Amino acid sequence: MEDSGFSGVVRLSNVSDFIAPNLDCIVPLETRVVEKKKEEPQVNIRQKKKQRPVDEEKKSVKISLADCLACNGCITTAETVLVEEQSIGRLLEGIKNFPMAVITVSPQSIVSIAVKLQKTSEEVAIRIARYFKRRGVKYVIDSSFARKFAHSLLSEELESTPSTSRPLLSSACPGLVCYAEKSHGKLLIPRISKIRSPQAICGALVKEFLARREGFEPSDVFHAAVMPCFDKKLEASREQLKIDGTEIRETDCVISTAELLEEISKDEEGNENGEEEKTNGDEWMTSLDRGVIVGEDGGASGGYAERVVKDFVEKNGGVVKIERLNKNMYSMKVESPESGEVVLHVSKVYGFRNIQNLVRKMRMKKEKTDYVEIMACPGGCANGGGQIKYETMGEREKRLEDVENQYEKLPRGMNEWMEEVRKEWEHVDKDYRRLLFTDYKPVETNVSQNLKW
Repeated sequence: MEDSGFSGVVRLSNVSDFIAPNLDCIVPLETRVVEKKKEEPQVNIRQKKKQRPVDEEKKSVKISLADCLACNGCITTAETVLVEEQSIGRLLEGIKNFPMAVITVSPQSIVSIAVKLQKTSEEVAIRIARYFKRRGVKYVIDSSFARKFAHSLLSEELESTPSTSRPLLSSACPGLVCYAEKSHGKLLIPRISKIRSPQAICGALVKEFLARREGFEPSDVFHAAVMPCFDKKLEASREQLKIDGTEIRETDCVISTAELLEEISKDEEGNENGEEEKTNGDEWMTSLDRGVIVGEDGGASGGYAERVVKDFVEKNGGVVKIERLNKNMYSMKVESPESGEVVLHVSKVYGFRNIQNLVRKMRMKKEKTDYVEIMACPGGCANGGGQIKYETMGEREKRLEDVENQYEKLPRGMNEWMEEVRKEWEHVDKDYRRLLFTDYKPVETNVSQNLKW
């Protein structure tokens, strides 16, 4: 793998896809190399890549992320897709070659690194910000800011969703979106929330709002993100998340938590305290410089379910009852204080086994929830495929608990900052709300897959 262009962490053992480990990529790759034994080219997951001669490597056809996303063969990412455009190398190259660079960092990524390094989240946030600023990045932003925009729209969207179209499914998880588009388009796509994920909202904020406020065109700005999930790389490649009428992506590059840790671990200068980096711009754009990162009530997956319940109770009243159904499922019911009738039913569903059970109940019209916070990874975003991994199962469970606990301790806030930016954004673009939503489309499948978990 030395010449593959991957960082050390983007290797077959570290990615958890949701397809069987022996499935081949169905894209009809062809090369100009004539082999003695003619075989169908394969992209096998969790297998080491055979070393090819240099001249053969040059003639091989590569699969882009856009190709992978449009393909109807896999459920989510294929681990050996050549993601050169979503690597640390491309990120650093983009920082150098664009007039302005902005990095969005997920708080889940910061907390995962903090647990690994046995540092506080504030210390790690400052170290990450300094690492990027020394390389020419102008702003390093906490993605929680964009999540505030998403949360502010949840109740409005749910209220406008008729009971016959419920449950409404959260849309922050790209693994779930890919699964829906490629496997259950007719059933799931009409029910997926149209609110963008925090990464996608940050893309619009940076390219459509911040760029112009700073005097740049969207094409002059490089925007990258650090995320706990490899599927976020595919999300950034979606056609729906490009500047209207152009091929300019709102998020140019995504790297995982583990990729960033590998890079900053090489950075000896980053281990020194040094002088505090000078900050510029508003607080929401400079929060990581000062070690300020923000969490949410309701856990490290973003607290979507809790926010829906909170907004409903504030408006309508009611008694909240929470039940843990299993390790990766929660039920939250709001009951009328007068009659005891359930007036809102919200749940959390993490992991594909539970997702399949949910889909089965929806097909049979036995699912009675109004809203589902749904994540492809067991354990949710704290346990994303791009997070820091550990050797033994016991250590993994302990560290996951540490990540969740440290996330829970993060301060709350940013609501006032979000409202200020919303007003300013609306002033420069009356139709800014269109940039907070997206859509989905089913991918017609012409291959059969026997998926088992």
